[in-house]
Amino acid sequence: MISIITPIYNRSNLIEETLKSIKSQNYTDWECIIVDDGSTDNTVEVLKAITENDKRFQILVRPMSMPKGPSTCRNLGVKRAKGKYLQFFDSDDIMHPDHLKLKVKAIKDNDSVVCKLVEFSGDFRGIDHYKNSFDIRIPENVFEAFVTGEFPMMMVAPMWKKDVLSPFLPMREDLHILEDHELYARALFSIKKIAVVNKDLIYYRIGENSSTNKFYGNVAYGLDSYFEAKRTVLSLSKTKTVRLSILKMTLGFFRMALAERDFKSADACLRFIEAEKLIYNLELRLKMLRIYFFYIIFRVIKKGDTKFKPLFKL
Repeated sequence: MISIITPIYNRSNLIEETLKSIKSQNYTDWECIIVDDGSTDNTVEVLKAITENDKRFQILVRPMSMPKGPSTCRNLGVKRAKGKYLQFFDSDDIMHPDHLKLKVKAIKDNDSVVCKLVEFSGDFRGIDHYKNSFDIRIPENVFEAFVTGEFPMMMVAPMWKKDVLSPFLPMREDLHILEDHELYARALFSIKKIAVVNKDLIYYRIGENSSTNKFYGNVAYGLDSYFEAKRTVLSLSKTKTVRLSILKMTLGFFRMALAERDFKSADACLRFIEAEKLIYNLELRLKMLRIYFFYIIFRVIKKGDTKFKPLFKL
């Protein structure tokens, strides 16, 4: 059996389409544990109406005493899961009818199986309307490729053998963003046997209300969570490739902070770079000295974003 774990918050307008795609699976040995995160609309009522005649669905409500957020909801769902496999799934995404069937067939002696995702926004127009032409190839060093972004793997992409992922659970409930990145980094450092289904099996809705979007709109929102996730990565590996990747990412958020005139966040980025020793040679040190110099100037004049931006890159 596959345990599908779905956190939900104020999705009464979208959840029916998602649940219909789960009900339409050609593989039928599954349970779907939906955990409400304190919705303020009629999400729970809609859920009950849609699932009342299908015992494979369970609806849980996060206790008010527990931290709010999707990680808490996923952890609660995992505790109730009875399946051999775990499939995390979002409450506004769509499954291809063969999603579960093809993953079960492919996982066999592997620890996990990933599939292709297709991003969409607005109304879902049907599986024949979208296509992802880029096939997935498992890199030689899965962990390093994942943490540097060469091998992107979103929360919903893999299905895991429960006994394989369990040692790395629970997910951290204190992170606003990158909670999946932090979990999967720890898992992929040890887990190497990953199967691939190069078929579009998940239709991933790009929304306006995600935590990641909040971060990109207000860098201070998730910066501490970003630092924590990357500290986890660095505790596992400090290769030059990993450090350079994190250095570049951090400078990206540094530039975002400058655009927002959020000097507190900008300073935090620079402190993180120094504290985690991301500058590992003289060439990088000289480039960072240039960045520090022009940062001081920018803080004084507080204008000229376009002209200064190239000066804050490696």
